[in-house]
Amino acid sequence: MLSLGFWLDTVTVSTTVIAPEQFHVVLDAGHGGLDNGACVDGVSEAAINLRIVKILATELQNRNCAVSLTRVDSDSLNSPHARNKKVEDMAKRREKIRSLNPDLVISIHLNTYPLTSVSGLQCFYANETLGSYDYAAAIQNQFNQSGLPIYKTVKPTDFNLVEHSPCPAVLIECGFLTNPRERKLLQNTTYQQILAYNIADAIINQAEHQPKQSAV
Repeated sequence: MLSLGFWLDTVTVSTTVIAPEQFHVVLDAGHGGLDNGACVDGVSEAAINLRIVKILATELQNRNCAVSLTRVDSDSLNSPHARNKKVEDMAKRREKIRSLNPDLVISIHLNTYPLTSVSGLQCFYANETLGSYDYAAAIQNQFNQSGLPIYKTVKPTDFNLVEHSPCPAVLIECGFLTNPRERKLLQNTTYQQILAYNIADAIINQAEHQPKQSAV
């Protein structure tokens, strides 16, 4: 029997054909390539982001959503010889999002903070894009009411990928690597599944009440 870990490493997401009635979500796993993101006690953000994104992709597909990923493996999108790899990586992600013309963008990240007691998932929204706040609030409320020890408020962000999205966009900081308990949870496949299930539920519930907004 194949392990879930093996399945996650081999899962692919295809959006060759998207039915007009399907809700199309682009999932962005933050960082990648030489950029590991936050790293605490040997635990790096980039790999966890991708695993959460792949589980979330399956959850959304099971709910009849079309799903695309900005990155599908550990590599970033920049060329090996780019003068500024981070700048090119972000530019290519934005370009990919615009070409895919989705209904929603979700960017998955992990947080850090000097105070190790701080924990919990928190959503940030693109202040300049209509509908972003509504999706961020829906996802945040899902977790605030889930029974998990998460009580946060949504905030605007100037994060480049989200702020320049042509459609509603939400950045989700799924937890704090600097919190020892949460760092352990974030590495756990069952907890990643809980995160993905609740994010997907919140997205679908909000999409049912919010008209589709075409990207331009």
